[in-house]
Amino acid sequence: MKMLHNDTKPGMLVAAVFLFALSMSIGCVEQPARETAQAVVEYGEDMGTEPWVLDIEGATVANANYRIAMWTGEYMQMVLMSLKPGEIIDLELHESHDQFIRIEQGEARVLMGKTKDDMSFDKNVFDDWAIFIPAGYWHEVRNIGDTDLKLYTLYAPGEHPKGTLHKTYEDAKEHDHDH
Repeated sequence: MKMLHNDTKPGMLVAAVFLFALSMSIGCVEQPARETAQAVVEYGEDMGTEPWVLDIEGATVANANYRIAMWTGEYMQMVLMSLKPGEIIDLELHESHDQFIRIEQGEARVLMGKTKDDMSFDKNVFDDWAIFIPAGYWHEVRNIGDTDLKLYTLYAPGEHPKGTLHKTYEDAKEHDHDH
């Protein structure tokens, strides 16, 4: 530590101490709590066609359903999904719309291709990764991790009937003709 010399001006010392104290206190100021727009999600109720906000990461991670349509509007749909280790989103094709998938938790393998016989796009993705699926591409998503894969997907326009709820993969397979 540097010792102060007699030629140090008292005003400079006071200013330095003040600035140091101010910089230390900024991090200690209690920030107001963020208002929670919707802390608890009512799973099973599609909020579509009404304005709505939610903690999408919290809702996605808390979701235990294989597939649930949470918001179905006229031109877009948001669906939460939870895949157990080894489960998949079966090979599918959306001719007329793009799809966005965000991984919130887990590890997945994504396969895509212009034909179902040539799935040459093959990537592993993890927490916080996004997947963009162009219209006209065959695609499949596999949970390759040891924990549940938690994701949400946006379709524009929507893919599933408003209020779709498939509690399990088997449930989804049984109702695959619904979309």
